Amino acid sequence: MLPDFDLKDRVKQATNIVSLIGGDMQLRRQGGNYVGLCPWHEDSRPSFQINESRQSWACWVCADRGDVFSYVMKRDSLGFREALEFLANEAGIQITKSGRKIQKGSAQDKNTLIRAMEWAQDKYHQFLLQSDAAAPVRSYLSERGITDQTIAEFHIGFAPLAWSWLIDHAQNTEFNGKILEACNLALASSRGGWYEPFRGRVLFPIHNLQQRPIALGGRVVPGIYGSDPEPKGKYYNSSETLLFTKSDNLYGLSKVYREVQKTRRLTIVEGYTDVIAAYQAGLRNTVAVLGTALNERHLKLIKRFADQVTLVLDGDEAGQKRTNQILDLFVAQDMDLRILSLPEGADPFDYVNEHGADAFQSLVDGAPDALAHKINIETSGIDLVNETHAANQALENILKTVAQVPASTIAASAAKSLRQDQLLTRVARQFQTTREQVKARLKELRNSTRPRRFQQPDSTSDLHQQIDFSKLDNKETELLQLVLTTPTLADLAIERVSPEQFAAGPLKEIFETIGEFFHDGREASYESVMLHVDDPVLKNVVEYLLEEATQKQAAANANNTGLELPVMAQLDSVIEAFNRQQIQSAEQARISKLQQQSLEADEEAMALEELLRQTRQRQGLIAPTDG
Repeated sequence: MLPDFDLKDRVKQATNIVSLIGGDMQLRRQGGNYVGLCPWHEDSRPSFQINESRQSWACWVCADRGDVFSYVMKRDSLGFREALEFLANEAGIQITKSGRKIQKGSAQDKNTLIRAMEWAQDKYHQFLLQSDAAAPVRSYLSERGITDQTIAEFHIGFAPLAWSWLIDHAQNTEFNGKILEACNLALASSRGGWYEPFRGRVLFPIHNLQQRPIALGGRVVPGIYGSDPEPKGKYYNSSETLLFTKSDNLYGLSKVYREVQKTRRLTIVEGYTDVIAAYQAGLRNTVAVLGTALNERHLKLIKRFADQVTLVLDGDEAGQKRTNQILDLFVAQDMDLRILSLPEGADPFDYVNEHGADAFQSLVDGAPDALAHKINIETSGIDLVNETHAANQALENILKTVAQVPASTIAASAAKSLRQDQLLTRVARQFQTTREQVKARLKELRNSTRPRRFQQPDSTSDLHQQIDFSKLDNKETELLQLVLTTPTLADLAIERVSPEQFAAGPLKEIFETIGEFFHDGREASYESVMLHVDDPVLKNVVEYLLEEATQKQAAANANNTGLELPVMAQLDSVIEAFNRQQIQSAEQARISKLQQQSLEADEEAMALEELLRQTRQRQGLIAPTDG
């Protein structure tokens, strides 16, 4: 169910757009507005503008605009509901949901859990920085090349070896054992009470896109456990909680997602320190998975930010084996995946520290695409001429991967069709067979194997959709502008123009929204329409319509020729344009039927007579009421 109108209105009224956006960029007042450098393109002169009175924003270079909701949706790549919840939380407005009411301060209250995570993050961070017991950990991080600035920026911490250190410090806070347990900061003991699962580990807080800590990743620090047995697993990640789902998060994304949005390129590594090394070296497009293999939900998250993904695998055998486990997933989703296998035994952390950011980025830039990598892996070590069985199996494995992309997807893109033809030619040549035979086998595999289909991305994928405003219909644009600036005209517009007279697209959707307002007895003002529509593309168009209407009015006032039509006369003129289009469409339909000779003789005579009458009427030879 969509959020109710009143809730959206309350949240919007409680949010100051200048304060919201001013927290992300430097703004300065210019006349009645504020301007700044757009965060979504390389902006050297301020092209981002905020209209505080209208609670709207626009970038004239990106041709994008909207309100507080669409700003957060675009900034954080969120759906509307998530953006509403974020802004409501910032404004202190509680969103009631169906079912049992959540008690504030309880282990089911997300706001309380967030505060507990922030408190714990700070406690562990300060312990790392200040405690004598953490000196070996500070030395370990320093030896690994992690600077004090990076430690502060990533809020790295350390959990002492005591079983209840954090629990004891929570005694005089609002965070009881149940709350710490709900955050996975404590676990229930079979003897009663709680103990701490992260004890003795250096901690890497995991943040959501709003920069709030939601989980921890812990890594063993060798040599600090004394007589205690060292934990078996090198890493320990928070289990899933109300705040944290492994497949919906990537480590480091909160730090780099805005840079990734600009380039639409993302590099995925395997460990926390790999991300930190890349970030510290100036590579601001690197993230890591969180204790689980890449899966379909990760892809949905990734597609919100990036179009091209480079997966960096360690140079060991395990890293190579993981390739095939995820390659089909990306190919079936038709994502541009590149796979980089580092030199034997290397990992990104060591490689970046030893060779530098430029060398690592050069490897990333030269990484082969997924299918080329698949061919290299499958044919490695095989004599394709003499080892017939192995060669056939390798070819079959390659074609099974290619078959994951539906034929309809290939046919819909000339570039993809050319790329597939080039791939099949290469495979045929490499396996010493004909391209026709390879193509025929690929067709058989596509027909016999139903491709995996994934849930389509939500409306956040539309955040990157561009609208060519120059192609919007003039009469449709003018009618909507008249109604948005003078809502009292809505009843005449709805009565005299049908939505079917609009071409399919955003203008038709906006007119249908105005029709809903009219039938519900609500005013179709700009503010009301902006609150009603959740789609950022529609918000962009509504804001464009009002902005252009305002500019037209300002130009008319400046010229002051006295020749401007009154509002009612403008409306009559626009409606007449709609009527002319309808008549022309009807004429075209009759002409088409005549050309197809699909009418009986008497019907054909009547159609010709009606066409002649309408033509003479348009030329002014007869009055509209003449027969």
